[in-house]
Amino acid sequence: MPPVDDLKVQAFQIFEGLAAKAGIAPETFTCGAEWIKDDSNQRQIVQRYDGRDGVSVVLKHVARPWDTDRFTAMLAAHQAACDAIDGVPGYSVPQILAAEAGQQAYLMCFAKGDTFLDLCRQTEDHAPLLRRAGGWLAAFHGATLQGTHPFQPRFMVNHLHRLVARVESGARRINGKQRFAAYVGRIADYAPQAQGHAGQIAAKHGDLNGYNLVMAPDETAAFDFSATTPSPVGYDIARLLQSYTQMVGDLDALPKGHSVPPAAWDAFFEGYRLVPPDDPTVHFLTRVQILTDWNRIQEHGSIANVMRFERIKKIARQAFALSLIHISEPTRRYAI
Repeated sequence: MPPVDDLKVQAFQIFEGLAAKAGIAPETFTCGAEWIKDDSNQRQIVQRYDGRDGVSVVLKHVARPWDTDRFTAMLAAHQAACDAIDGVPGYSVPQILAAEAGQQAYLMCFAKGDTFLDLCRQTEDHAPLLRRAGGWLAAFHGATLQGTHPFQPRFMVNHLHRLVARVESGARRINGKQRFAAYVGRIADYAPQAQGHAGQIAAKHGDLNGYNLVMAPDETAAFDFSATTPSPVGYDIARLLQSYTQMVGDLDALPKGHSVPPAAWDAFFEGYRLVPPDDPTVHFLTRVQILTDWNRIQEHGSIANVMRFERIKKIARQAFALSLIHISEPTRRYAI
């Protein structure tokens, strides 16, 4: 595997080309911060370049996985989101200044502020931050609404059962596979309430974790879009609320039968008003997200991954507590 320093050199060379393409002088900028992800699945670098005039820009370069069609679709999703909420007071998506799909890289404006998760770590009262996060997502979904569509939970139920089958056959390795399989066995118990519900459909962010949402005093911005097709709004809600709960949520305040601390859930939905807090598709998809994140935890991960996995197990234990499952009669299960 090429050393990380090679990735930094490559990123700087790409920056020079994209800066020139964007009409800015690269020699007047210096790298002020960078973030690198380098594992078996992903190899990418994000750098902030600060100009002498006080203007900053951000470079993102994805070296792995190499899929230019997917990268082009991601750029299109980002641009569509930028256009959709352009002019909405207090909410934004950073403008892309230049891009090269053949290099899987783009240059965008810098969004000032701190990430949603970092801000949560700096204060005990998360409610105002959760309301702002809900407000940004409501602005994005509200600007891209496609109407309603009957929700079909069987697709996610069957996907999870197929995943368990791969684990049991040895084709897929996963931490805590027996407990994981047990929770997958219960996921269908939550499907009847969501089955056929006329849920809201809108553009999907695709990876709205708490690090992809940045807040300044007067503006909230999001980036790193990965989806291009309209989807039930519950997918983005579940991704964000589980990112929050797994990383910074108060698990001592998580009762049996809940996937997110109730106070955090209520605060988010004070900002997000396109669907109510009792929307059955959101409740179902939030539990699906727990299992999705469980599956993504690497078997031999970092200390941070080990700690997150312990939190995911506790969240799953509470979320799938049998004593508080409310099931429509008769309980329906779906075949693979």
